[in-house]
Amino acid sequence: MPSKIDCAIILSQKLMTLAQLAYFVRIAELQSLSKAAAVVRVAQPALSRQVRNLELELGTPLLVRHAWGVALTPAGELLLARARRLLADADGIRDAVQALAAEPTGRIALGVPSSIAPQLLPPLAERLGRRYPRLRPHFVDGFSATLHARTLAGDLDLAILYEDRAIGPLAVAPLIAETLMLIGPAGSDVDPARALAEHPLVLPARPNRLRLIVDAILPPQTEETGIVLEVDSVPAILGIVARDRRFTVLPYSAVADEVERGMVQAWDLKASKARRTLLLGRPLGRQATAAVGAVEEEVRAVVAELAPRLRWTPLSPV
Repeated sequence: MPSKIDCAIILSQKLMTLAQLAYFVRIAELQSLSKAAAVVRVAQPALSRQVRNLELELGTPLLVRHAWGVALTPAGELLLARARRLLADADGIRDAVQALAAEPTGRIALGVPSSIAPQLLPPLAERLGRRYPRLRPHFVDGFSATLHARTLAGDLDLAILYEDRAIGPLAVAPLIAETLMLIGPAGSDVDPARALAEHPLVLPARPNRLRLIVDAILPPQTEETGIVLEVDSVPAILGIVARDRRFTVLPYSAVADEVERGMVQAWDLKASKARRTLLLGRPLGRQATAAVGAVEEEVRAVVAELAPRLRWTPLSPV
């Protein structure tokens, strides 16, 4: 059967505070109201009132005052033991909740350009699944302009985007620098500089960022000669290049598998403007959660692992 003090504690739980119990524990440990007041930085009269309120609430004396300090009554001894346990439980609850809040959990939407999604997403999914089992990633691939719009709209929590002057109100950090290359049928023997003007090119339509970069390095009058075929699909572009003996301009990361399988060939354009930077962006003003931080960290780790094979230059966040 619960004792009288147990029943009193249970009945008074709605009124008794953790702060009162913490004050009482410190008084009991120091056996002095004045010393406890100095430690908890509460005026001694106010601390005395807190103890008195506990005694009134519990209906029994907790302390015996002496000239040299205080001593615990039997009820005070019982309260001390139970209060220590309750305060320890409260600390445990706080720590557990904070740990849960710090652990990446829940759904997070990441946008990745189609040109690098096949290389980046499989190892990223494996790393996230192993390290953060409570995380539910949602990967979205597409052209950078689409990912940019969806990030601005708040549909994506995080996105890999190509650097653009009109990046808009996003929080961004550098991720990758990459060089664009001439891509053509395997076994071709061409001069990359002349190929841009002399061979049919397959490129995405404007305003695709890749297309704008290529336009800047194309020889004058190239498009007017009718050698540009517009296709808004990287897999389709590569299929046309391999089958129809056309050429395109892409980063090596987009064709690494096809080059290794002998389907297409890659040449260095040796053009200073044939470079682009990829950024990690997220909606401005949205709090960077533990999940966003974890995904960003793992994206950078995967980029570092893939960089030698895909000819990437990883960039540190500013």
